[in-house]
Amino acid sequence: MSKYRNIYQTARELKGLTQENAAERLDISVESLGAYEQDRRRPPDSTVLRMAQLYDFPHLCYQHLASGELGGMLPDVRQKSLEQATLRFVRLFGEFAKSGHLDQLMEINEDGIITDEERPLHDAIMAELQEITTTYLELDCAAQKESAQCGGNRD
Repeated sequence: MSKYRNIYQTARELKGLTQENAAERLDISVESLGAYEQDRRRPPDSTVLRMAQLYDFPHLCYQHLASGELGGMLPDVRQKSLEQATLRFVRLFGEFAKSGHLDQLMEINEDGIITDEERPLHDAIMAELQEITTTYLELDCAAQKESAQCGGNRD
């Protein structure tokens, strides 16, 4: 048996559901669920939403979008441990708070115009915020996985 687990199969298994049980509760055929889990077909967004709700794993929706055509527009969220993601988020957020960049961002944007002189600082601040946002998503994913692993079989 292959050790590969795609995002849909991983989320289902973290919840402790069999394919048969999950398919029944999702109101889809076992064959359809198997096709999604073996990357033979891409599930519709509405099915992924139901999966995320059933599996108590909202991050599945993000993973689904990131693996599709729109994925290139989303931050590259990597799997990290809960501890690693927490430490990185707190460090980046703390550095941002201490840097005074929040006040600078407000000064730059309050008039609704970003001048040529302001653009480099604005872009640097936005890059920092993008990194913080990505780290938040990694933290959220790690927390969801931890929750699913610790208490995911509460059916």
